[in-house]
Amino acid sequence: MVYIILILEMIFLLILDMATSVGWQTSASAIEIAMDRINSERLIDNIDINFIYVFDDCSESKAAGLSSKLMMDANVSAIIGPTCNAAGLAVVNLAGYYNTPVLTWGLTISSNFIDTARYPTTVTLVPVAKSIAAAIHEVMIQFEWTEFVYVFVEDEKCGYFRDDLEQITADSNYTSLSRTIQIYDQSYTNLVRQLEKLKTVSRIFTVCLPEAGDIKRRFMLAAYDLQMTTEEYVYLFAGPKSTAYQQTSSTGDVVGIWVDWSDEPDGRDEEAKLAFMRTMVIVATPVQGDKYAAFKKDVIERMKLPPYNCIEECSDKKYQEAAEYADQLHDTVYLYALILNKTIEEQGIEQIANGSNIVTRGAGIEFEGMSGVVRMNGIGYRLPNMNLANLDSNATQRTVAFMDIDASSVNWTYAIIDQRLIWDAYNGHVPQTRPECGYTGKSCPVNFFVDYLYIVVIVAIIIVLCCAAALIAAYMVIKARRDEELRLDDQWIVPHGMLQTIMKGRKESHHSSRSLQSNSTTTTGTTGISSRSVFFPETESQGFFIYMNEPVLARKYQLRVPIFKQDRAELRMLRSIEHDNVNRFIGLSIDGPVYMSFWRYCSRGSIKDVIAKSSINMDGFFIYCLMKDIAAGLQYIHHSPIKQHGSLTSECCYINDRWQVKIGAYGLSFMQGVEKRSEDAMLHTAPEVLREALVSGSQAGDIYSFAIVCSELVGHCSAWNLENRKEEADEIIFMVKRGGRTPFRPSLDEADEDINPAMLHLIRDCWDEDPKQRPNIDMVNKLMKNMNSGRSGSANLMDHVFSVLEKHASSLEDEVQERMKELVEEKKKSDILLYRMLPHSILRAPFLFLISYASK
Repeated sequence: MVYIILILEMIFLLILDMATSVGWQTSASAIEIAMDRINSERLIDNIDINFIYVFDDCSESKAAGLSSKLMMDANVSAIIGPTCNAAGLAVVNLAGYYNTPVLTWGLTISSNFIDTARYPTTVTLVPVAKSIAAAIHEVMIQFEWTEFVYVFVEDEKCGYFRDDLEQITADSNYTSLSRTIQIYDQSYTNLVRQLEKLKTVSRIFTVCLPEAGDIKRRFMLAAYDLQMTTEEYVYLFAGPKSTAYQQTSSTGDVVGIWVDWSDEPDGRDEEAKLAFMRTMVIVATPVQGDKYAAFKKDVIERMKLPPYNCIEECSDKKYQEAAEYADQLHDTVYLYALILNKTIEEQGIEQIANGSNIVTRGAGIEFEGMSGVVRMNGIGYRLPNMNLANLDSNATQRTVAFMDIDASSVNWTYAIIDQRLIWDAYNGHVPQTRPECGYTGKSCPVNFFVDYLYIVVIVAIIIVLCCAAALIAAYMVIKARRDEELRLDDQWIVPHGMLQTIMKGRKESHHSSRSLQSNSTTTTGTTGISSRSVFFPETESQGFFIYMNEPVLARKYQLRVPIFKQDRAELRMLRSIEHDNVNRFIGLSIDGPVYMSFWRYCSRGSIKDVIAKSSINMDGFFIYCLMKDIAAGLQYIHHSPIKQHGSLTSECCYINDRWQVKIGAYGLSFMQGVEKRSEDAMLHTAPEVLREALVSGSQAGDIYSFAIVCSELVGHCSAWNLENRKEEADEIIFMVKRGGRTPFRPSLDEADEDINPAMLHLIRDCWDEDPKQRPNIDMVNKLMKNMNSGRSGSANLMDHVFSVLEKHASSLEDEVQERMKELVEEKKKSDILLYRMLPHSILRAPFLFLISYASK
């Protein structure tokens, strides 16, 4: 029989540094140990594997470049490595194109490695971060811990744990991650400082620290010294390793993790052991201590033998202990041999280099590896068998529960049923998320009845007497307050029967109320309505009535909502609002066909009406005065109990006879919560309010709405100048809501030349996309005041109007004088012409002639 030996080229992507975790000097010989097992089991007798070692130094570009070169030039059959996440993702992405299988190990715990749609040729033996995060979350659920803190040192694994842990707790309805602390300085002093900050934050800590070195021991000693290892505290260590409370010393002995086996021990092993009794560890299925220790010792010894011959280079002290992930390298090589064996038996030898096929051949493979039990699914992903372990009251390690994890789902099985046995080191009590006395220890309940009996009796008698007096007083106060509330409620209640509709004849007047003329007014005996009053057309949301012989503006609401106690309190508060630039709230009618709120009538209508009618030419100072009034009214609202307007538009900024702006339609939050915003209101609404659907708006949103109203005044147009735009209103609202680096805003290019440029800058600041970058209303008022600080003459709008009228009258006088002069000159010319044309006999009797001529 003729045997054909097939030679396979295989790349190993390794690194020279990081000796404690995945370094070449402390892990490469695990390949030879695995090959010994493969040969002894005769898994691939007819295949000879040629190993190619390259070093990527955890560099993405270097790993991708070396892999690409070897896949093209050396026609390699498989890649084992890289050992770092970023480099690994670069290689598996490239290998998917060449259909080359990649088997990852070491620190490659990114959850992206199990995305078979993106990386179809990847086999990963490492429990990914998502699985570890799912295990941590399951522990929190099982022991009813509703919040915890994550403490970690950034390396190739702990940062990925944080990302997946934040995601899984964000989606959880049970537990939450209250704080994440990254440790940069691993010194004992800094550990104490960081833990001291957390003492008043949590009692449940999830900790991710490097496996190598004594950082875990230093961390727990720092907690011990801060008295943070009492029965209230739990420290949950998590990682993809297969060891829990054991470590291998420099002599190769297996000792407890709390033992200091350095050249100069600190003598605190007993204190460290007591601290570690407050910990729990999530680990892979554990390997027996002696077996694992022998393997690690064999790795170091075989590095001195061919083909490595690492004698002088590996003599350094840091290379005297096997890398913490050398066991995974062993299991990865052995797994590849099992997959090759299965592929040859089921499909033939020609399929062994088919990367995507190799991944699926791993389904159902299960074996005892040096990193624990290895179970593979059909998509190249190891199904972790994780254990939860802790120390009993004798500091002996035992398994508390088993966790079979598939991606993010966990199947939990208790190894110890009795909870008291699990927590025997805690006297049988499960630590609580928040201790009874609180995080500061100052919230413990005091039993006054037991400790201060005589005081309790005396106080009880006094309390009874005081309670009786207080009840009587409270009854009187409540009754008086209720009577007062009823009296105040009567003030805001507007009976529908007392409302009179406006006669159609009142809609027009001899003189426009928007004119700048100062005419006398007359009032009727029944209503007291000014003859100059103009009532604007009634709409679906607005109307005009006569109430108590005074005209009022009514805002109509299409929905009827119940009015609760807090709503009545708000209505009473609105009645007390009084400011020059805030329109007076009169009351609410709730007994008519629809709810209507009533406001003081302003004869010149709203700013929207004034702009639409274009009946007055508004110069820069005129616009400034209107804007200043709006800002003053908004400032009062922001500092009042109302806090924010929420729906500021040009339609709710009314103008009275003196051209003074008064802001209306504020408050009534219980109506705003159910009323749908109009299209005009949406055009004035801030983008963050649109996105977050804030019913009551915000102060920053009011600043944005103020800027839109100002743009209407500056541009002498409606909001967004809809009449002259190609976009519809809903398109504008969508673009504003979408935001972006260059947010969509109204144009200010058409502003008049006499508009202060600082005013335009202020408008742009007020509609900034970031609400935090917008000035508050106090700053807006201060800036507007500074804009007029150098102006001489009139200080308000009416003075300005009178000044304009005086100038106009003076110019008229000058014009009349000029015309009179022209008339005199023309008369002289006509006399001269007449003198020349008439006979001398007639000129001798001019008077008689002129009389006769005039009669004709």
